[in-house]
Amino acid sequence: MKNSILKKIFFSLIVIMGLSSCDDREIITIDKKDPSIVMDLSTKTLVLDQNFPNNPALTVAWSATNFTVPVSIKYKIEVSKTQDFAKTYPMEVPEGGRVATYTTAQVNAAATSINLDPFVPSKMYIRVSSYLGDGYLQSYSNLTYITVTPYKLSYPTFYIVGDASYVGWTATAAQDLYKSDNISVIYTYLEKNKNFRFLGQKDWNPANYSLDDSGIKDNYRYFKQWSSSLAPETKEKENIIFSGETGIYKIAINASPEKKSIEVTPSPIPGFDIAQVYLVGNVAGNGWSAENAIAMTKSGAGIFEFTTTLPADAEFKFLGQKSFGDLDWGNIQGAGNTGFLGPKGDNGNIKFVGDGGTYKITVNIKAGIYKVVKQ
Repeated sequence: MKNSILKKIFFSLIVIMGLSSCDDREIITIDKKDPSIVMDLSTKTLVLDQNFPNNPALTVAWSATNFTVPVSIKYKIEVSKTQDFAKTYPMEVPEGGRVATYTTAQVNAAATSINLDPFVPSKMYIRVSSYLGDGYLQSYSNLTYITVTPYKLSYPTFYIVGDASYVGWTATAAQDLYKSDNISVIYTYLEKNKNFRFLGQKDWNPANYSLDDSGIKDNYRYFKQWSSSLAPETKEKENIIFSGETGIYKIAINASPEKKSIEVTPSPIPGFDIAQVYLVGNVAGNGWSAENAIAMTKSGAGIFEFTTTLPADAEFKFLGQKSFGDLDWGNIQGAGNTGFLGPKGDNGNIKFVGDGGTYKITVNIKAGIYKVVKQ
C-alpha cells in the first residue's frame, strides 16, 4: 500500500515539473540586426569576347546580413534588363561564400537571357539578396549595374542517329533538325524501346549529345531536362532510350545555357504510312481546290512524289484527303521553304521561287522532310 502511495506522489511530481518546464520554455525570435547588404563589382564596363569564353569577366562581392541569432543564411544574385527586375536571370552562387566570379560565357549567357542586344553596349542591373530557408526574411543589396556588350550566342546543330530514329546507326545519314537560334525541332519517326542520340556533325566525332546523367559518359552529357519517355541507356553510357509508342513525334530542343532541354511529344498526325497524299496549291493548274487536289505517286512508306512546273510564286501543301481535313502537312512552323515538314496546327504554305521549269516535289512523312529538286 505504501509503495502504491509513493508511486502516485512520484508521478505527480514529474507531471508538475513538466508543466513548469513548458511554461518557462523560451520562444526564440529571429530578426534582422543589420538588413543592409553592400555589393561591389570588379568592373563597370564589359566588352565580352567570344574567343575567350572561359576567361574571368566579372567578380561580385557582398557583405553579410546580420541576424539577432546565429542562422544559416543563403544568398542569390540576379540580373535584369530593367531597374524594377520585372524579368530576372539567376546567377550561380558558391556555397558558403560571399564572392562570386563569372566567366565571359556565363556573363554572356545572362545578358542574352534578359534580351540584351548582341554587340550593343547595354545596362545590366545586378542585385544580391539574402534569405533564410525557403525565402524567409529576404533582404536586398544596393542596386547597381554594369554596361555590358554581349556577343551573339551560337548554338549546336543537332543530328539524330540511332535504332529509334528514321536513319538508323549511319552517322553520314544522320538527320539534322530545323534550327532557329536556340530552338531545334523536327517531326520524325521514333521507335519504342530503341536507342538514339544526337551528333554535332554527320560523323561520330567530335560532338555527341545525350542526357546529363551519371550513367552517361562525361563528354556526352548535355541535356539537363528531358521528357518522361526518355531515359539514359547506361550499358554503353552513350544513348537515350525512347519508351513511347512507335510513331511520329515532335522533338524540340532548347539549347539555351539555362535550359538545355529536350521535349518529345506525339505529333497530331502520329502515323506516316498514309494510303494517298495529294498536292494542293497554285501548281499544275490546281488553284487551291482541295476537291481537285493532285494525287502524288507513292514510292515508299510515307514517301510520295510529283513532277511539275513551278512558277516564281509557287505555293503548295500536302493533304491526306481531298479536303482541308486533319491530314495536312506544310512547311514547319509557318510559311517558307525550310525543307522540314509540319503537321496541321504547326505549318504554313511551302513557298518556292521557281523559274517555270520542271521540278520533282518529294514528301517524306516518316522523316519529316520535303524536297523540291529541279529536273
